[in-house]
Amino acid sequence: MNQDLLILNFAVFAASALQSATGIGFGVIAGPILLIALNDGSAIQVSIVLNLLIAALLAPSIRRKADLPVLKKLLVGLIIGAPIGFLIFLKLDVALLKAFAGIAVIFTLIMTIRGYQASPDRSGSAPGDAEQVSIGVVAGLMGASLAMPGPIPAAWMSVTGFGKETVRATILMMFLFAYSIALALQFSGAGISSDTLRLCLVLVPATVVGIVAGRLLAHRISERLFRRILVIVLTATALALLWSLV
Repeated sequence: MNQDLLILNFAVFAASALQSATGIGFGVIAGPILLIALNDGSAIQVSIVLNLLIAALLAPSIRRKADLPVLKKLLVGLIIGAPIGFLIFLKLDVALLKAFAGIAVIFTLIMTIRGYQASPDRSGSAPGDAEQVSIGVVAGLMGASLAMPGPIPAAWMSVTGFGKETVRATILMMFLFAYSIALALQFSGAGISSDTLRLCLVLVPATVVGIVAGRLLAHRISERLFRRILVIVLTATALALLWSLV
């Protein structure tokens, strides 16, 4: 196994473990690393395939903890945003994709830090339908263009006052739809090469082992630690993307 492939396997393992434990992580860790390593649109395709695998494996065990009313609104927005995101994927070169990803991650980081002191218990008025759908639109846009639909809705739910388990379950269930739509758009509108599919297969074992490790960690992560992990992951991702553009 060459060095690049070893790094990719480690990144995929760590990202899968974090995503399994918290509901986010793969897109914002493995996605940028794949972009840096592969330096073309195939990185997005690999991330979509592996993310869909994670969501499919985890969905049966967490679906009952998801907030269904919020999930439904997010999915409405997702359907609107995904085609727009796919057009962005087709039009932008890899450097612009990295810059776009960096801006999105930095925005999410700022949003998360601003709400860091918020109580994990929901209080005040519930978010409106338009707000929830608009978050879904952004998730769909980022999912189809960057394979990163999770950071903004996860940060929004955390800041709004949803608990860690609800955030994790709702976001993972959203992923099942987001990545299915993104993969269908890739197959129909861009095509996926045999080399990309082979790389996906090579990275499947690290993904599955990461999922198992994350499930073992999930119940040991407190609300405060969850929020700290979110901030650390977003900061590291933004720095990696900015570094790759230099």
